[in-house]
Amino acid sequence: MLKKKNDYSVIVFLENETKPKKWEFVHKLNGFSMFLNKKHPTWLYMNVYNRRSSAFMKQFKKGVFVPPFIE
Repeated sequence: MLKKKNDYSVIVFLENETKPKKWEFVHKLNGFSMFLNKKHPTWLYMNVYNRRSSAFMKQFKKGVFVPPFIE
């Protein structure tokens, strides 16, 4: 069975920012972390949620390995 696309919603906490940023449709988490490193280098950590159920799945900190998908 193929994996569905855009399974995740991600909330990213940035250094020196009062409000976190949210992305609603995220497909591969490792590619998203590379995007954050390039466009938002002051990110500290991200909370990953199941987009459809809004259930919390996992937290990743900057500099730690991020897999493409969470099983």
